[in-house]
Amino acid sequence: MFTDLYEKLINKEEKLSLVGLGYVGMPIAVAFAKKVDVIGYDLNENKIELYKSGIDPTNEVGNGAIAASTVDFTADETKLREAKFHIVAVPTPVNDDHTPDLTPV
Repeated sequence: MFTDLYEKLINKEEKLSLVGLGYVGMPIAVAFAKKVDVIGYDLNENKIELYKSGIDPTNEVGNGAIAASTVDFTADETKLREAKFHIVAVPTPVNDDHTPDLTPV
């Protein structure tokens, strides 16, 4: 089954989503987009508009890499339904009692 999904991703029959386009998620999204169709999702609509304009506010991959990328940047969570494989790269801070704050998840 995994082999089938891998082949479909490589053949661009299926899409991958990257949730969280910060300093961790953005480089992953850009790298995967070199081989597969990627939906890049973030809650921050202003950040998404910058990415769509070819501007990298994280300075992780640079404006040139963003502009050349084929990532489908969106703040619309319904677009995630188009993907069959999801990578979540959101902050996981800890609370005062040292338990994980899973709010971003």
